[in-house]
Amino acid sequence: MKKVLIVTYYYPPSPPVGGVRPSKFARFLSEFGWEPIVLAVADPTATEALTPNANVEVYRVSEWPHPLKTYYRIMEQRAQKRGRVEEFMLQMSPRYVVAMSRPKRGIARVKRWLVSFMRLPDEELGWLIPAILKGIKLIREKKITHLVTTAPPFTSQLVGLAIKRFTGVRWVADFRDPWSLRDKYTASGNRITDALELRLIRSVMKFADIVLSVSSPMTEQLKKEHPDLDPDKFVTLTNGFDPSDFASLQHSRPMSGQTLFSYIGEFAYGRTPATFLRALKSLIDDGTLNRAEVRVKFVGTVAFAEGQSVTEMVRSFGLEEIVSMEPLVPRRQALQRALESQVLLVLTEQHSFALTFKLFDALAAGATILNIGSKGAVADVLAKTGRGIAVEHTNVAEIRNGILECIKRSRSGEGQRSPEPWNDPSIQAFNFQCLTRELAKILNGLDEKTSGLDRREGATDANAKPDGLGGAVA
Repeated sequence: MKKVLIVTYYYPPSPPVGGVRPSKFARFLSEFGWEPIVLAVADPTATEALTPNANVEVYRVSEWPHPLKTYYRIMEQRAQKRGRVEEFMLQMSPRYVVAMSRPKRGIARVKRWLVSFMRLPDEELGWLIPAILKGIKLIREKKITHLVTTAPPFTSQLVGLAIKRFTGVRWVADFRDPWSLRDKYTASGNRITDALELRLIRSVMKFADIVLSVSSPMTEQLKKEHPDLDPDKFVTLTNGFDPSDFASLQHSRPMSGQTLFSYIGEFAYGRTPATFLRALKSLIDDGTLNRAEVRVKFVGTVAFAEGQSVTEMVRSFGLEEIVSMEPLVPRRQALQRALESQVLLVLTEQHSFALTFKLFDALAAGATILNIGSKGAVADVLAKTGRGIAVEHTNVAEIRNGILECIKRSRSGEGQRSPEPWNDPSIQAFNFQCLTRELAKILNGLDEKTSGLDRREGATDANAKPDGLGGAVA
């Protein structure tokens, strides 16, 4: 069985959702003739959020301390002692960070330059050297021929770049989010770091044998940004779901009574429930909806959104009786919350390229999906599957209509598709078993490409005269 090294910063039992994709690939690759070996960060905060695959070899290496991460940790501890956690969280929000990244003078400008270097390419840079050394060792000791790296964090791709250059393995660089200066949420650090980062991006795209991305728009954008590279090296392989994650959960979704809208995850950069809450309030204020008809639940890292307290946001709209919040829960419990919801919210306001895991969990859970975003990749999937509604995040009237349509659908037969919605034939293209089959084909294709190249080079060499001997032999 051929061997592939999967380099991923996050991996179960670490809770971040970034570990789901590589763990599912690792789970199914052996079914298609590949033995996965995983290299991940040593995470002392790991919980039972995800159960690692017992039959997969996993190697973990600790990251070196990073000045910024150490600073943030100390500041958070101080904020907790002083009872000022909310102020600290607001200062870590995108709106505040963007404001603080605007041009500065004097010592503030020097500080900004230093921080920009420490964020190149991200704050996980302390993992770079340990992961490179361990990766090269594993490649040589275990005779591994192929490499898959997944990002973010983008440090993982620099690990892959170094391993590729030192060992010559066939390399698939996998992007769950785009790596581009124009997609950064803060202002650029300085011209030097911007130039360095562009050079790093260019090197990864050039030396990777295949560049995977999770959506077709992201793939097309990469082709446009690198027009001189072979367009065939840019391939789409979406995120997905694993039916086994749902099989042992309770599936009971009432079709009458209150309609439960749930958002499960994190109000990360560019994601806020503000326009959804504004539209919901307007429906209640004009009598279109009765307060008793609907409930909203935010589950996860949802205390703050875009520099605002979500609790204060809810209070400002007068929706305290309707909206409830629940802190981060293990993935298994999060999936149970999805199964209990009639409508699942997917927010993609500034993420038109992204195909978030929330979408595929929602598809497998069988709920009606309301995508509030910018009519991007998520909207395309909903149009193809007919499993939800996409509305423009700046258009309150559209969001109002979307809420009403979702309530209507959730109370119809669509709201209770089958006892096992994850087995619906219309979404099996997103089953991780099917997606991993495609990854195996890509890895096999690299072998075929290399074999063909070797044969061509061999034919050329056979027809050539020995260097330095032409005409000397009679």
